[in-house]
Amino acid sequence: MAVTPSSFQQGFPSISAVLPVYNEASAVKRVLDILCQCELIQQIVVVDDGSTDGSAQKVVEAMDCDARIHLLTHARNLGKGQAVFSGLQSTQSDLILLLDADLWGLRVQHVEELIIGVLKDNLDMTVGIFRGGKIYSDFSHWATPWLSGQRCLWRKHLEGICWKAAEGYGLETAITVASFRKHWRCKYVIWRGVFHPPSEIHRGIFDGILNRAKMYLQIGRAFLLANLNS
Repeated sequence: MAVTPSSFQQGFPSISAVLPVYNEASAVKRVLDILCQCELIQQIVVVDDGSTDGSAQKVVEAMDCDARIHLLTHARNLGKGQAVFSGLQSTQSDLILLLDADLWGLRVQHVEELIIGVLKDNLDMTVGIFRGGKIYSDFSHWATPWLSGQRCLWRKHLEGICWKAAEGYGLETAITVASFRKHWRCKYVIWRGVFHPPSEIHRGIFDGILNRAKMYLQIGRAFLLANLNS
């Protein structure tokens, strides 16, 4: 049986998905297809963060199939944190679903589990954790589950994070620090069979390694800034 807003009491919250995209022309349509199958979501905000590979055109094509999809574009690449901030400013929904645009193995059930987990268990945030997809993604989520980009949380909480810390690759760190500092009620939700490719596949070995080093530097910076500004 499909899960719908009528499954819950009157006063069902508004829900928006925010999907930051950077050079994901080969994958974004696949993730959008899954989001469009989820009846719980009222709005799907895609933020194209300066892509150069035609990602925006793939989103435009998907918009013809579902009026809930809205596209925002950055003229240049500003980073994931700024992309999510732009998406957040474009919606007034109570609950925000954050997903990466390069996911493989994603099913509607996975999306619903994050949303329903917050609503039924009266939580502040749920976090999707990969298991049984690819070994590199499984290991990453086992070693650093707090870096998962798959989350559902209340808008008021997301608005209150340190957005300076969230710049670049610091978003998940800024959210995690806020969740600990403010004692959010959180839950990890296991996503069986889901994974995303590592940076080395996206960008090539050399550029991928450089990008990974940049990512970890920005994560460290985010941790310091988020703690100093909490």
